[in-house]
Amino acid sequence: MILGIDIGGTSTKLGLVHDDRVIAHARIPTTDQVDEHAFADAIAQAVHDLIRTHGRGPLRAIGIGAPNANQLTGRIEMAPNLPWKHDVPMARMMSERMGVPAVLGNDANAAALGEWRYGAGRGMNDLLVVTLGTGVGSGFIVNGELVLGHAGNAGELGHTTLYPGGRPCTCGRSGCLEAYVSIRGMITTYTELGGDGEVPDVRAIAERADAGATAALACFDRTAADLAIGLANAVCATGPQRIVLFGGIVRSGELLMAPLRRHFEHALLNIYHDRVDLVPSALPADDAALLGAAALATWNDHK
Repeated sequence: MILGIDIGGTSTKLGLVHDDRVIAHARIPTTDQVDEHAFADAIAQAVHDLIRTHGRGPLRAIGIGAPNANQLTGRIEMAPNLPWKHDVPMARMMSERMGVPAVLGNDANAAALGEWRYGAGRGMNDLLVVTLGTGVGSGFIVNGELVLGHAGNAGELGHTTLYPGGRPCTCGRSGCLEAYVSIRGMITTYTELGGDGEVPDVRAIAERADAGATAALACFDRTAADLAIGLANAVCATGPQRIVLFGGIVRSGELLMAPLRRHFEHALLNIYHDRVDLVPSALPADDAALLGAAALATWNDHK
């Protein structure tokens, strides 16, 4: 069995993976812990409970996906959306508690490996996976290798500049792709296009688009156009065979994908036309992050 851990800002999901599927789940709060050591203790206790109830053989390894995680150091580095504002050596802490190897990686890189190992990227040596949610994450696989960079933090497509001097981004810069194609970015776009009333999330915009609301349909088209530019630029850099989109915004289905395919082909450099697939994730929505985390732990086994 492999343990997959998906650390989020409010809650952390755990899953035991056996025969390429999640066989047992648990969830603990990320907040409300005294410190990171109490948090790691809570994970270990929850895992022991899972194994005792649902275990199928010994635990072999642990994969952990988290924001601001550095795979080279095994540390979560000053993540702004997590309770601890200092570096946390989470891989070592979990390995010590569970007695097996643990690998920590950026949550978007985990998503890329999950698609490569279990989902829409199987058998592909050149893959780009982009997560569209609260933020915009990305994981690049080039020539069969996950791109980490010399410091372990390469592949930040969401923080490439789309509009110089544009909207402020959570990273402290302006005009980043994330400021336009994340959930927050879509809500801002909807408001700028004259959408009626406040919308709490993308689902509300999608419901209005399904009902034919002009501003909601325009919001999806504008978001698709902006995202297409970011993806086309990424294609120029790494030449992926396939781009897989993952996350809450992608669950809007053809409201996003239909205009995105159109804008993407228009934005691509002509030598890449009809050479890059653009598809949604093939992983079960509830298990995708856990399978991605598990794939971190087994990456070298399957290359």
